[in-house]
Amino acid sequence: MNKTKKWLLIFATIFLLLGIAYDIFYIVTYFQTPSAYRPAVFYIVWEFISLAFMISVLVMMIYVLWGNGKYFKERYRYFVTSLIISICLNLFSVSTILMIISIYFNDSIFIFNKEDKNVVDITPENNYSEKEQKIQQLRKMREEGKITEEQFQQELMKLL
Repeated sequence: MNKTKKWLLIFATIFLLLGIAYDIFYIVTYFQTPSAYRPAVFYIVWEFISLAFMISVLVMMIYVLWGNGKYFKERYRYFVTSLIISICLNLFSVSTILMIISIYFNDSIFIFNKEDKNVVDITPENNYSEKEQKIQQLRKMREEGKITEEQFQQELMKLL
């Protein structure tokens, strides 16, 4: 999961938590209001149903984000389920909109190498540290004959 998608989903989860807090506030104020001024019972029943589904969406979103988004691809079905429930509950809530926007961000990271003008696709499974990437580039340059074995060893010693 890239950083933009992760932060969008974190903010969606925060706004979902705020929505749950507001629903609890509404339910509490409903029972504190004198019965003559209360809205119909249907509204409070809907709030309880909505609250239950919002809590289930929150649990699924936390599960999806658990581990810093490392397991997002494996838990993608929970994200889709929470998105569908969220759309059914309230299409125009901030959390739903952020979840919809996050769909359009790809999970791959593209790095543009200025020397070779090639695009290298690094998926989360192949995400190496900077040193490992530089070593990979040096090996590639050595194989292509751009640098000699001696230069390769010197650059390798500088990195290590």
